[in-house]
Amino acid sequence: MPLQNGESRLARMQSFLGIIIITAALVFTSKNRKFINWRTVTDAVNSGAIAITMFPTIIFFAAFIQTMYYLGGVQWLLRHVGWFFYKLLDTSGAEAVVASASPFIGQSENTLLVKDYLEHMTKSELHACMTAGFATISGSVFQAYVALGVDAKNLITACIMSIPCSLALSKIRYPETEEPITRGPVILSKRKKEANILHALGNGAATGMQLSLLILATIIGMVSLIYAINFFLTWLGQFVGISNLSLELILGYLFYPLTWLLGVPGRDVLAVSKLLGLKLIGNEFIAYSQLTGATGNPPVQDHLSPRGLMIAQFSLAGFANTGSVAQVIAAIGSLAPSRKEDVSRLALSACLTGATATMLTAAIVSMIV
Repeated sequence: MPLQNGESRLARMQSFLGIIIITAALVFTSKNRKFINWRTVTDAVNSGAIAITMFPTIIFFAAFIQTMYYLGGVQWLLRHVGWFFYKLLDTSGAEAVVASASPFIGQSENTLLVKDYLEHMTKSELHACMTAGFATISGSVFQAYVALGVDAKNLITACIMSIPCSLALSKIRYPETEEPITRGPVILSKRKKEANILHALGNGAATGMQLSLLILATIIGMVSLIYAINFFLTWLGQFVGISNLSLELILGYLFYPLTWLLGVPGRDVLAVSKLLGLKLIGNEFIAYSQLTGATGNPPVQDHLSPRGLMIAQFSLAGFANTGSVAQVIAAIGSLAPSRKEDVSRLALSACLTGATATMLTAAIVSMIV
């Protein structure tokens, strides 16, 4: 992207500085720094009206993905993409499969592909699998974000780039100290196959409807909660002399330094940092809705520069939020009950690492575009 008026090549260096600081922070907080596999890290970083529009698109994509499962298309793609990342990044087969699948089927379903190995996974593998889910969005909700007005190219690029970034940062945060049993060829767990293509289509549509209702309920609940908190903060602000005190304003200042490190132009930093905060405590749908004005408020994107808007769209493209932590614990815990304690201990770390991976992707794009 050409430099705009008022920008300089320092904007590129700003993003580069962000990449260095983000990576250094993960190294500093790593569980076992001496066991970090730097091949995985360096190779990955270098690879460089809501319901009306949302329901049909989510249902269609969920049905489409389920149909492609029935026809074997998704399995074929995962074997080849998983093999690629296994060879490129020196990860285990299970990690490669789950990370590759995350942009297609999401964080709750990706571990189904390796459910036979969950009981025997190392803690580092579990951490990496969860991180990959937190760092990306799924195909079933992709079109819903596009319907909100988010650039499809940015979403696709963010998901693809976040696969190696999530593996890299996870291996910094929680290096492998054991020997995974899936360190070898990528093998997918067998799943129950539908009777025919219509059966697959129906199952996918049902899944899409459940997902749509869950998202809508979450949006209603979170928006209501945010409004309630803002009402209290505004009332409190009147007593302490702070006008327009709100949750978004508090989060905006908390995330300000990190947002600046992503390469966001100075005049856009506060607005984008507010969105990052909303995404972490709410979800990415809330943040994207605020960005595009789908919630009824003035669109934030109308006041952003093209560069600021691009970075915002990239940095929000992930499932890392507080609600997803409980969702992942429940999903993996139901598949591997004996590992629920480990998953519970690792989930928050994986969520923060996944959020960091998504932001690292945004910083890389900001530096090179």
